[in-house]
Amino acid sequence: MKIVALAFLGLVVLALAVTGAKAWQVARGNARIEAGLAASAPTPVRDDLPDAVRTFAERGMLGADPGGVVHLSQAAEMQRDPNGDWMALTARQVIGTRVAGFAWTATMRAGPVPVVRVLDSYADGRGILDVRLFGAWRLDAFEGDEAAVAEAARYLAELPWSPDAILLNRALVWTPVEEGVEVALETPGGTARVTLHFDAASDIVRMTAANRPAVQPDGTMRPMTWEGRYSEYREIGGRRIPVASEVGYIHDTGFAPYFRGRTLDYSVSASAPN
Repeated sequence: MKIVALAFLGLVVLALAVTGAKAWQVARGNARIEAGLAASAPTPVRDDLPDAVRTFAERGMLGADPGGVVHLSQAAEMQRDPNGDWMALTARQVIGTRVAGFAWTATMRAGPVPVVRVLDSYADGRGILDVRLFGAWRLDAFEGDEAAVAEAARYLAELPWSPDAILLNRALVWTPVEEGVEVALETPGGTARVTLHFDAASDIVRMTAANRPAVQPDGTMRPMTWEGRYSEYREIGGRRIPVASEVGYIHDTGFAPYFRGRTLDYSVSASAPN
């Protein structure tokens, strides 16, 4: 029994050591993404936005000047499939404002032990989803052209958290449609498109995206209608943003969220002068 206990302890120590090393590698990767987003050339505020979009963004700025990179943290829960258990997580994210890009890192713990780590990112036209057990053993991976479109769509869907990007990112193509305003972004894998829906108070309360590539429980991919919902707008970190959100897909039985989260901390780094 003593030998078994020592062997188990050795495995735990090894797992924690590998986790620490992988966490360090992920941190370095995120730092590179963030540095790339922050180093992008300054751009002037756009003067060609649809009225509803400009009104939303300007109200979200609270009179401040646009910044370079958004930083936020979340407490959330995720579900791997509609019939699975919900798993609590904490996450940190950086979002580009002048160029399209983000890096979202999440950790799911069992007590003090970080059991699952997730990296979700889009940078330089490349989308990545990487899910690892103890930060080392890969559970899921998603790359390539479909990932580029899917992750670029996530960047577009999270514009309610970044009024700075609405005002500064000139790669975004805005088109008023009957349901709201569509925003599109070209990627190496094709065009990502998201429709933003406004309420009577001119807040973005919902986004939809038809035919977004979605990973299925069996590991295959198929296009599905994607939907996000935003609520509880308030001032945090110098911006007015929604602090509550949920995201999911439209199934035969209707909307089924796989993510529910709250923004805890928020800030925008200073931008270089134009």
